[in-house]
Amino acid sequence: MKHYFIRHIQEPKIKTQISNIKMKNLADSKIRVLLSGFWQMIVFALYILVYMFSQGIKTISNSKILPRAVREKLNPFFLRFYLKMTHFLDSRRQGSIGRMDLIELSIRNMKAKKTRTMVTIGGVTIGIAAIVFLVSVGYGLEQLIISRVTRLEEMKQADILPQAGGKIKIDDKTISNFKEISSVEAVLPLIAVVGRISYQNSVTDLAVYGVTSDYLKQSAIKPNSGKIFESNDLVSSIKYQVSSIGEVAGTETGAFGEKIQDVEYSINPGQWIRVRENPNVKAKILGYTKRVEGSSQGEEVWGSDYAEGGNKWLKTSVFLWQKEGGEYLVLKDEQDHQVQKEGYFAEVNITIEGSNIIENGSVLGINDNNALDWVEIASEAGITSEPETKQIELSSAAVKQAVVNRATLKVLGIKEGEALGKKFNVSFVVVGDLLPDPKEKLESVEAEYTIIGVTPEEKTPVFYVPFLDLRTLGITNYSQIKLVAKNSSDLAKIRKQVEAMGYITHSVADTVEQIKQLFGTTRTILALLGMVALAVAALGMFNTLTVSLLERTREVGLMKAMGMKSAEVQELFLTESMIMGFFGGMLGIIVGFVLGKLLGLLLSLFAVFKGVGLVDVAYLPFPFVLLVVFLSLLVGMATGIYPAKRATKISALNALRYE
Repeated sequence: MKHYFIRHIQEPKIKTQISNIKMKNLADSKIRVLLSGFWQMIVFALYILVYMFSQGIKTISNSKILPRAVREKLNPFFLRFYLKMTHFLDSRRQGSIGRMDLIELSIRNMKAKKTRTMVTIGGVTIGIAAIVFLVSVGYGLEQLIISRVTRLEEMKQADILPQAGGKIKIDDKTISNFKEISSVEAVLPLIAVVGRISYQNSVTDLAVYGVTSDYLKQSAIKPNSGKIFESNDLVSSIKYQVSSIGEVAGTETGAFGEKIQDVEYSINPGQWIRVRENPNVKAKILGYTKRVEGSSQGEEVWGSDYAEGGNKWLKTSVFLWQKEGGEYLVLKDEQDHQVQKEGYFAEVNITIEGSNIIENGSVLGINDNNALDWVEIASEAGITSEPETKQIELSSAAVKQAVVNRATLKVLGIKEGEALGKKFNVSFVVVGDLLPDPKEKLESVEAEYTIIGVTPEEKTPVFYVPFLDLRTLGITNYSQIKLVAKNSSDLAKIRKQVEAMGYITHSVADTVEQIKQLFGTTRTILALLGMVALAVAALGMFNTLTVSLLERTREVGLMKAMGMKSAEVQELFLTESMIMGFFGGMLGIIVGFVLGKLLGLLLSLFAVFKGVGLVDVAYLPFPFVLLVVFLSLLVGMATGIYPAKRATKISALNALRYE
C-alpha cells in the first residue's frame, strides 16, 4: 500500500519532467534549424559571390583585354583560389551534387525562360530599390543636416558653465581640476564682459569675449579677412592694485621679501589659505588659515612666482589650522591655545580691499562721471544710490588687438574692406560673479584697440580680445570653459564627471543625438513604405515559381529517375529562387542608390542658384548594404520554400506520365 501511494504521487512529477525535457529538446531543435538555415544562407551568398567572381575572371581572360603573359600568370592563380573556396564551402557534401553544380544548373534553367526570369528579378529589383532609395535619402539628409550643424572637431567639445545662482564658480582651480581628468586634451576659458566702444564721437556698448588663440581655432572662428591674434597666455607676471576710491597704481618687481605697501585684505569665503614660513612656494608650511569677519591688515611683499600667476605675497599674523585626512583641525600650542604666527601666503583667493601707501607709481585715473548707470535699491522709499566704480588701467602686457564680426562693423559704420588696421577706443566693464566680490564693479581705463580680423557673423555684434587683456583687470572667475576631449567617444564620460562637480555642460553632440533619433524614426517609416513594394514583388515571385513547378513536372520526374535525391531537387528550386532574389537585391541596391544621387543632383541645381552649393542627399552605410543583401536572399528563400517542398513530393513515375 505504501509503495502504491509513493508511485501515485511520483508519476505526475515524472510525466511533467519528461514533458519539460521534450519541450526543451523541441525548442533546441528549432533553434538549431534556424541557425542552420541562417548559416546555409551565408554559405550560399559566398558561393554566388565566388561564382560571379570566377565568371568575371573567365570573361576578362576570354576577351583578351589583358596581355597574354599576364593572363597566363593570373589564370592558374585564380583557378587555385576558385578550387580552394569551393572545396572549403562544399567540404561536407560528399556523395551529393555540389552547390556550384546546382548554381550552374539553376542559371541554365533560368536562361531557358529568360522573359519570366527577367520579370521576376525586375519585381524584386523594384521592391529593393524602393527601400534603398527611401532609406538612402533618410541617411543622406541626416548626414547633410549634421554636416551643416556641426564640425567633426565639435563632437569632441563641451561648453562648461556654472549653475545659475550657484556658489560654485569657474576659476583657476577649476581649470586645474579639469586638466587632471583623463582623456581631456585642452581646457580653454572664456571671459564675457561689456565693451564700451568710443568711435567717431559715438559710444556703443557691445559684448566682448576674452579668449585665447586656441579657443578661436577650436571654435572654428575664422576671419574672412585678416587674421586672429596669437595669444594663449592665461596669466601675466605684471599685476595692478586697485584702491577703493577709484585709484590704480602700477608697480615694478622688487627684491625678494621687499615690502611693497601696507594693505587691507579679506580671504574669500569658503577658502583655506596655505601659510608658509617665507614668500616662496617651496618654503615650509606653517599651517592653514581662513576668512575672519571684517578686514585684516598686512604687508604686501615680493616673493617667488606661483602657478596661479603672480609674485606678490602677504605678510601678516594669522591663526592657524592643520590639515588631517581632508579635514582642518585647530592647531594648538602647549597651553591648549590656538597658535597664531606671522607667515606669508600668495595673493590667491584673496581680495585686496585697500592700500595705505602707493609706491613706485601714480594715480592713473579717477572715474566719477563716466560710470555705468547701475542702480541699487537703498530703501523701500525708493531712495537710490549709484554704486562705486573702480577704474583700472590695462596691463602693459595687453595685446590690444581685436577680431570683430560684420555686425560690429555695421554698428560702428565701418566698411568691411576698410576695417583692417582701423583703431577704436574701448573700456571694459566688469561686474558680478567674475570678481571676488560680486558687489564690486570695475571699468578699465579707455584703451586703443586695432582691428586685425573680421569674421562673417552678421546677427549679433560681438568682438574678441586676448584673454590676458581682460584677466589682468582683476578677474578671478570665468564665464565658461570650452573643454576638448582627446576622442569623441570619451566626451560623454568626461561630461558626467564635470556635471558631478556641480557644473552645467552643453555640447553639439546633444543636437546630433537628437537629429539621429529623429531620422532613425523617419528611416523606419520610409523602410516600411518600401516593404510594401517588396511584399508585392515577393508575391509575384512566389506565383512565378509555383507556375514554373507545374510546367517542369516531367523534368522533375526525369531528374529523380536519373538518380537525383528529393533533397537535391528541393535545393535546386531553392537555389533558383535565391539566385533571383540575390540578383534582384544587387540590382535594387544599384538602382536605388543611383536614384538617390539623381535626386541630389536635381536638388543641387536649385541649391546652386540659391548660393547654398552642392547637395548630396543619398548615403548608404555598408552595414545597411549587407542587410539589404541578406533581405533579398531571405525573400528568395521564403518564396521558394513552398515550391521546393512540393517538388520533393512529386513521384518520378507519375511525373513521367504527366502531360
